[in-house]
Amino acid sequence: MEKLTRWPYLYRHKNGTLYYLRRVPTDVGKLIRERQFRRSLKVRDERTSDAKSSYDATHRQIETFIADIRNGNGTERARIAYDRASALARRRGFTYRPMTDLVENATVDELIERLAAVEKKVVDRSDTEVDAIMGAVTEPVFTLSGALDRFIALSRNDLRGKNESQQRRWRNPLELAVRNFIDVVDDKGLADITRNNALAFRDWWVNDRIGKDVKTSNAANKELMHLRKIFRTVSDAHRLNLENPFSGLNITGDEKVRRLPISREHLETVMLREAALARLNSEARGIILAMADTGARINEVAGLEPNDILLDHTTPHIVIRANSLRSLKTRHSHRVIPLVGVALKTLLDNSKGFPRYAGKNASASSTINKFLRDNSLLPDGCTLYGLRHSFQDRLIEVEAPERIQADLMGHKTLRPKYGKGPSLEQMHEWLLKTALTPQN
Repeated sequence: MEKLTRWPYLYRHKNGTLYYLRRVPTDVGKLIRERQFRRSLKVRDERTSDAKSSYDATHRQIETFIADIRNGNGTERARIAYDRASALARRRGFTYRPMTDLVENATVDELIERLAAVEKKVVDRSDTEVDAIMGAVTEPVFTLSGALDRFIALSRNDLRGKNESQQRRWRNPLELAVRNFIDVVDDKGLADITRNNALAFRDWWVNDRIGKDVKTSNAANKELMHLRKIFRTVSDAHRLNLENPFSGLNITGDEKVRRLPISREHLETVMLREAALARLNSEARGIILAMADTGARINEVAGLEPNDILLDHTTPHIVIRANSLRSLKTRHSHRVIPLVGVALKTLLDNSKGFPRYAGKNASASSTINKFLRDNSLLPDGCTLYGLRHSFQDRLIEVEAPERIQADLMGHKTLRPKYGKGPSLEQMHEWLLKTALTPQN
């Protein structure tokens, strides 16, 4: 191209069209992986007002883009432009490939095919179409923090149906894992994160955390899992073809902490006695009693809506399903549970559910566990979740069939499910054998 002197970055193509051509600053180039900005001004005479207007608008756009990249705000803009170019290339029958990749690796036949597609657009082509086919759109480079934002955006289906509290609890451990990695290593681009960086993060957990402010490797392995998933998801979504530095990286040596069941004897003689729970607010008390004889999770009980509690049915029961208050842990969690014992009694008193804790199971869990610990109502090593394990153990003790157990617990069975499964009446008969009778 011919360099013109009227304004900086002004060039004339051999076909006469004016272009804005500018070398990408080194610090910006590390993030967008391009060497120059190249924009057609769509005019031929630099002396016209249209040329001046087009040049000024393009210059402002490039300056803003550079500032955004330097301020950490440009990744999303680059991603949108890149996604649009990729989609347009696909519509024209091509896989989007950056220009540098085409120059270095494309076959002669592929180059000819792409150039022929561009040639057909010479008369009325748009720069966006030519750029898409010839790979001239800058590819976004995600830092780990940017990859987290992109991962969250890509996880829309996983978040559908979750209330605000559930979304926050889903997002918090991801943000913590990324924040810890950045503190230990740096907020590096995905392509720049090496296996040694990942090992350094694991070593930080082993040397500085485990056995000090955390007891086991469980938290570390969860963070490594989150980082592995973020890296893989974003790399796959954007065809980055990056080797995952967190792949297979775990800390071994600790036995997995097992949640302990609470024995029937302890439930009936200590924990569920009316006097023991008298100073706890009525709705929190009701959640404990409902969990005890249904085996339901705390979010499943706290998230019951009035339509989920069927007390006037021949066999009173609750329906555990996704609703406006919460989603379900798995698809197998959708189930019906007949009401017996203390669960039936408490839901007769709370037929509208537990509005104080509706969609706030974290608050319910914190309140209940604190009360139980402060009043020495939990056996050593147990938490509120032990009620669910206790429910499972009582089903085993009465020799309930495996299908009955799975359907009541909301678990996947070892065998394929055929037919309608056990009826409410059948499940009710088994639950009557497990029902608790707390002492006064």
